[in-house]
Amino acid sequence: MNRKEFLKSIGVSAAFAITYSCLGGCSTAVDDIITEQPPLNGTLLTIDLTDATSSALKKNGGYIVKNNVLVAKDLNGNYIAATVVCSHENKKQIIFRGGEYFCTAHGARFNMQGVGLNADASKGLKVYNTSLNGNILTITI
Repeated sequence: MNRKEFLKSIGVSAAFAITYSCLGGCSTAVDDIITEQPPLNGTLLTIDLTDATSSALKKNGGYIVKNNVLVAKDLNGNYIAATVVCSHENKKQIIFRGGEYFCTAHGARFNMQGVGLNADASKGLKVYNTSLNGNILTITI
């Protein structure tokens, strides 16, 4: 018996009751994980590079996570930023290692432009713009 025949045999009411619990809720959505919404002006955050909390950004390859944004200093000394939410299963497990973004949950790998480098990263990663003015690093959408 195929699925269509099965659903016919149990009736519409029973089929609806069986599937109702999954309507809109069988997988974790990004909105369920991220509690902070980006501001309307496009600026996600600013970072004072002289502050002790941003000391990891002084060395190439270092990174910090703030407000669901991973901010890194790439291996060439440029500041880059991306979401910490992996597109594979919407888990907040993106880190920066070896010059690429990496998800510690399933091994998804992304280049610095957010392009997936393996099958688990096929949806890509949201990256943000960075600009530096003196010691203030600004991350924008």
